[in-house]
Amino acid sequence: MSEDVAIELERHRQRERMSVLVDERLERALHDREPLEPTLDDLLPSVAALLDARYLEVRTFDETLELRSFVLGGAPDGELAARVAEATDGNELVANADFIMLPIDVAGDDFGRIVVLPSTTWDVPDEVAKLVNTFAETLDNHLAAIALARTKYLVTKKLTDALREPVLDHGLDRAIEVIRDEVTFDAMLIAFRHEDDHRGASMRYRILRANGETIDSRDAPSAESATIREEALSFVDGESRALLGRLGIEKFREEVLIHGVRDQRIVGRVVVTTKRGEFHTYDRELLDRFADALRQRIVDYNREWKVLSQSFPLSVVDRLLAHEDYVSRFLRPTVHDVAILYADISGFSRVSEQVLVDPRRVGALIDLWGGKVCEIIWSEGGVFDKMVGDCVIAFFGPPLHEMTPKESCERAIRAAKGIREFTRTLNDGIALPELKDIDPPIGVATGVNHASLCVGVFGPDEDYTGFSSGMNNTARLQGVAVRDEILCMDTVVALVGDGFRFDEEKGAKVKNVAEPLRYRLLVD
Repeated sequence: MSEDVAIELERHRQRERMSVLVDERLERALHDREPLEPTLDDLLPSVAALLDARYLEVRTFDETLELRSFVLGGAPDGELAARVAEATDGNELVANADFIMLPIDVAGDDFGRIVVLPSTTWDVPDEVAKLVNTFAETLDNHLAAIALARTKYLVTKKLTDALREPVLDHGLDRAIEVIRDEVTFDAMLIAFRHEDDHRGASMRYRILRANGETIDSRDAPSAESATIREEALSFVDGESRALLGRLGIEKFREEVLIHGVRDQRIVGRVVVTTKRGEFHTYDRELLDRFADALRQRIVDYNREWKVLSQSFPLSVVDRLLAHEDYVSRFLRPTVHDVAILYADISGFSRVSEQVLVDPRRVGALIDLWGGKVCEIIWSEGGVFDKMVGDCVIAFFGPPLHEMTPKESCERAIRAAKGIREFTRTLNDGIALPELKDIDPPIGVATGVNHASLCVGVFGPDEDYTGFSSGMNNTARLQGVAVRDEILCMDTVVALVGDGFRFDEEKGAKVKNVAEPLRYRLLVD
């Protein structure tokens, strides 16, 4: 074997020893989940021995993506220090008899440097540089894994922080910008609704294109938006993919947003497309994390939505949730003049005991009647306060207090008439056969008032309700009414003017009230 071949063989063995040394130590670090600092503290002495170095510095990013220097030996000083500093300002390999500076490159990104000073001087600096390069290349993969894990963590944190925004729509906007900065996509569709809303009134959607075009459920209503909303509901429920066809989406990645462990319910879907056909593993993981963060935020949003939707029309729920401080701004107890409605099923005790008999049928009546009555109240912009037995209580004006006194009374009267008409339809026996042709037929007695009310969230259960003598008088007025009568206090009559017809004024002496109640009967 010639001397040149022997030298080259020994150099090859040196590089192999370097590779094995570093690789085995890094594998152990991965197995033990060891941070970078103790790993390099243990590794650098062995690497320095192979390089015949008195000083070895690895300057790179740790698990926090903080740029740090891991050093073995005494730093250069004087003229040599100045030469090293000048070399590290650049991004090119420097190899001479006095020092070696090698940039660390991770997937094309600058990830630091390695600086080595010899124990004496190197005869062949270029060969030592190859040995340093072997060290760097083996270290690169470990640093890349650290960088990737840290980046995923930071992106996840940004997504989570964005979706902590109290207003869901604002948080979603921020989260979309985060994922847009990290993942290149051609189109994204996000659609979700409240888990109990099968009609799609709570449906939210975002449709985003790479060119910046956006279709948003918050946009002004149009014929197209109504169709998109309907198709979005069918898409979320898994019934139709017509919306994807409308958007020209054929090949895509989909994340199904599921709430619940035992009773799994689909609350939304996220669809993303790329012109490349498939997403890189890194991109898929970030999209998974985006979907996970969004899923949890939708669960929280649905919890708020469900509580509010038990009292308010959905249009009002949307407006409340659009404000970070909606509780303090709109729901804390305050005194306002509002329209108050009490509506009670006439002869309920007789119907329950003599007609329906079975408690389950009685419950079915209350469930059917109460549900429809709430819809009627909400259709007029009213607030459902509560049901007390077979009596429903509602307010008109809260919580936004944007109605004029006249408008709130008009809406209350229209709701009262709607409740009466619906109650009369129960006599056809279609919904409850036992009610068909009973004598007297089922009906409703109603009282409407306009009075000051302290209204807002009260008590440990944070119920939205109201209190005042005016509310009590409305209850007493309703007690004066008989089947299918709508009695309105004089305050209501004075406010609505000629919009409705009323009978002559009457008075009713009621318990615990000094002056008789002054009211009029609404005439059809």
